[in-house]
Amino acid sequence: MPFSATVFNVLIASPSDVPKEREAIAASLHEWNALHSQSTGKVLLPVMWESHSAPSMADRPQGIINEQVVKSCDLLIGAFWTRLGTPTGLEDSGTVEEIKWFLKQARPVMLYYSDAPVPRSKIDTKQLDKLEEFKKSIRDKGIQEQYESVEDLKSKLSRHLTIVMRGMSVGTAVNAAVVKAAKDSTRTPASPAPAVVSSDEGEITFKEYTEKSFIILGNTKPFKDAIKELGGKWMKCSDGSYAWMFSKKKLETVAETLGVSPTLER
Repeated sequence: MPFSATVFNVLIASPSDVPKEREAIAASLHEWNALHSQSTGKVLLPVMWESHSAPSMADRPQGIINEQVVKSCDLLIGAFWTRLGTPTGLEDSGTVEEIKWFLKQARPVMLYYSDAPVPRSKIDTKQLDKLEEFKKSIRDKGIQEQYESVEDLKSKLSRHLTIVMRGMSVGTAVNAAVVKAAKDSTRTPASPAPAVVSSDEGEITFKEYTEKSFIILGNTKPFKDAIKELGGKWMKCSDGSYAWMFSKKKLETVAETLGVSPTLER
C-alpha cells in the first residue's frame, strides 16, 4: 500500500580503503527502510559521490562534490580503517571536509572505525597518524564507534539508526542524550586493566616491525580497550601471527599506559 513519508538524504563518507563498508552502510539503510519506514513515515536514501555527482570544471573536485552532493544531505555516516584520505586543498581529506561541514551545520554525524587486522602491505604510518589525530580532534562530536567486521558494523549501525531516527526531523541535530543512548546500546562497561602485565604468554614487550612502526608482544587481552583508545591496529604479521601495531611516535605513550619500559626489541 502507498504511504506518505519524509525522505532523509544520508551521505556515506569514507576514504578509499573501505569499499565493503560503504556497500554495507547502504544495505543497512535499505534494511532500516524495510522495517521502519511505513510505521515512522521516514525513508533513508543512501547518497554517495560516485552515484550522485557529475563532472564539472567549475571548482576543485571536493568543492564540486560539496555543492552537488554534501549540502543536500541531512545525515552523515562515515567509516574508516587505515586511511584518512587525500588532501583537498582545504582539509586533510575529502571525508574530513565533509564531516567538518556537517558538524559546523549541526547536522547528525555517525562515524565508525574498523578494528580489522591490517595487512603489512597496507601499513601507512602517516595516514594512521593523521587518522588518530583527526579522531582526537572530534572525540566528543556525534556518534563514534569501533567495529570488528562488516557484520558488526551493520549490527551497530542498525541499533544506532533506530535510536537516532526516533526524534529526527529535517534539519535537526542529534543531541547529547541521543548520542549517549546510541553508544550505550552497543557498549558494555570496560573492565579496568590489571596492574601486572605478565601471563603464560610472557610479559608485554615491544618489537620493531617496520622503520616507522612497532608491534606489541605478550598477553594484551587485559589492555584491549586501552590499546584501541590509543589508536592501535590489530594486524596480521609476516609470520602469520596477529599483534597490535603502532607508529613509533606513540612508543612512550603506549609504554606508559601499559606500565612497561619503552624499549624496542630488534
